[in-house]
Amino acid sequence: MCKQMRAAHKQSLAPTRYCMTRSQCKNAMNKYSPTYIFALCLVFVPIAAHADIGVPLVALFLPPMWLSLIPVILVEAFLLGRLLSLRTASTFLPATVSNIVTTILGVPFTWLLLAVAEGICCGRALGLNTFGAKVYAVTVQAPWLIPYESELNWMIPIALIVMALPCYAVSVAIEGMIYRKFYPELEIRKVWRATWISNAASYVMLGLLMWPAWKLAHPLQSFFYPIIRSLMATVFIVASTIIGKT
Repeated sequence: MCKQMRAAHKQSLAPTRYCMTRSQCKNAMNKYSPTYIFALCLVFVPIAAHADIGVPLVALFLPPMWLSLIPVILVEAFLLGRLLSLRTASTFLPATVSNIVTTILGVPFTWLLLAVAEGICCGRALGLNTFGAKVYAVTVQAPWLIPYESELNWMIPIALIVMALPCYAVSVAIEGMIYRKFYPELEIRKVWRATWISNAASYVMLGLLMWPAWKLAHPLQSFFYPIIRSLMATVFIVASTIIGKT
C-alpha cells in the first residue's frame, strides 16, 4: 500500500473533528443529555489537540461495571446457589473470582479487540443519511462511535446494548470455565446453564444500575481516566501498526 493510501487509511481511525477543552465540557451541560455529557467530561478532558477520536464506548460501560462489581457478585452467587442446589456461602468465592477476571480482563479486552478491528477496517464516517447507515453506525461502529454530535443521544444507548452482546458472551465463556474448575463433580450442562442465567440477570441489573453508577464514577475521574486513556492509546497503536504493515 502506497504512502498516500496508508495516510488515508489511518485517517479513518479519526474520521471526524472532535476535541473538547474543560470550558467546552462545561458549556455542553446546557446543550446535551446527561449520558452524552458524562461521555464527554469523563473521556475527553484532557485529550491531545490532534486526537479527533469520537466516543470510545469503554468510557461509558467500564466505570459502571467496575463500580457495580460487588452487587453483581452477590446476585450471581445467590443464583448459582439456587440453580446448582448449593449453599450461597459456597458459591461466593467462585462468583467473586470469575467476575473479577471477567470485569478486569475479559470485558476490556473484548472492547479492545473490537475497537482495533473497527479502526482497521470500519472507522470511516459514512454519515447517517439512510437507515442502513444508522444501523451500521451503532452496530459495526459501536465500540468506538463516530461523533455525530446531534445524534449521540440515541446512538449511545443503542450502542451500549449492542456492545453488551459480545461482552455477555465473553462473560459466560470465562465464568463457565472457572465454575467448571470449582465444581468438577457437577454435570457440565447444569453448570453452563447456571452460568448463562446468572450472567443474564447480572447484565440486566447492570443496565438498571448504569445511571447511578455513572453518578458515582464522575467524582472518580482521576482513577478511571488513566485506565481508559491507556485502552484508547492501545487501540490507536495496534490499529496503526497493523495498517502500516498492510
